[in-house]
Amino acid sequence: MTRTTALLGPASRASCGLRLNARAPRISVVIKALNEEAKIASAIESVLAAGQGQELEIVLADSLSTDRTVEIASRYPVRIVQLQNAHDRGCGAAAQLGYQHARGEYVYVLDGDMEMDRLFLRAAVRALEADPGLAGVAGLLRDARARNHFDRHRIRSKGAGRAGSPRWLDGGGLYRRAAIEQVAYLCNRNLPAFEEAELGLRLTGAGWALRRLDMPAVKHTGHDDHTFGLLVRHWRSGYAMAGGILLRSAVGTAYFLHAVLLVKHPLAVIVWWALFAAALAATDFSLMPVSMLLAAMGGVFIALLVQKRSFSDAVFSLFHWHYSALALLVGLLRPQRSPAEPISSRELA
Repeated sequence: MTRTTALLGPASRASCGLRLNARAPRISVVIKALNEEAKIASAIESVLAAGQGQELEIVLADSLSTDRTVEIASRYPVRIVQLQNAHDRGCGAAAQLGYQHARGEYVYVLDGDMEMDRLFLRAAVRALEADPGLAGVAGLLRDARARNHFDRHRIRSKGAGRAGSPRWLDGGGLYRRAAIEQVAYLCNRNLPAFEEAELGLRLTGAGWALRRLDMPAVKHTGHDDHTFGLLVRHWRSGYAMAGGILLRSAVGTAYFLHAVLLVKHPLAVIVWWALFAAALAATDFSLMPVSMLLAAMGGVFIALLVQKRSFSDAVFSLFHWHYSALALLVGLLRPQRSPAEPISSRELA
């Protein structure tokens, strides 16, 4: 049996006639999933272990999986909500879908290929209770394997593996519902990536703080695809176009410059090629500007070699900047819907 919904939050759900428990859970853990049959049981079981003794609900936000993800998840005490339309698929839409149905005072978003540390939730709740200015709390992300350049880069950069007060919480975090309500929505439904960064920029721009605790929060299994396969998959799914979508959505906002910095490498490539084309088209046909631009690109490559200490990593970085530059231009042209617009969904019972 299914119930069709297109809702923003508990109040909207009640007005549409859905029956809620008289006492809402304190914590909602949203698990995003798309064809995660091999990993979804581990993800759910890790949340159940972390939530022992706490008022907790698990909401599986399924993006119309075509494997046994929903079947496996239905064996556990979870609420399963699902997109109505496949064209709504995306990381931001999946998180927002789960949030629409979540009822907790605190909301955590977990990827279907992650496992939560059993001690994290209690520590995160204590941190939020102790500091009313905190909008969200994360912990350290541990990678179980790295088969491609993307996973290896994340491990080396340690963005989600360093405690402190970041601008956003990549890798998941426990958020205060009151803070999310102040900034209108959890995640931008249009974003196939960068959704956590965009959320963090909205929250910090509204005066809230974020914190990453010096303790494990999640273990990430990693992608099965190797680098080339993941590049193809990112292009086909639209994930690669997230930079352009983010940049367009940020126009006119207080965090526009931060969005520019997030995509600075592909933007620099676009500027470089524009200058190169202008130099070639110069009326005097002077080779001097062209030579200078070629030398600049060579200098960038040498700098990458020094930084990464790997010829293959330097070549991949330069290639990926060009790949991302093309994807950014495509993303800029993509139509966008209002981020606060309800996502058509159904709750499976």
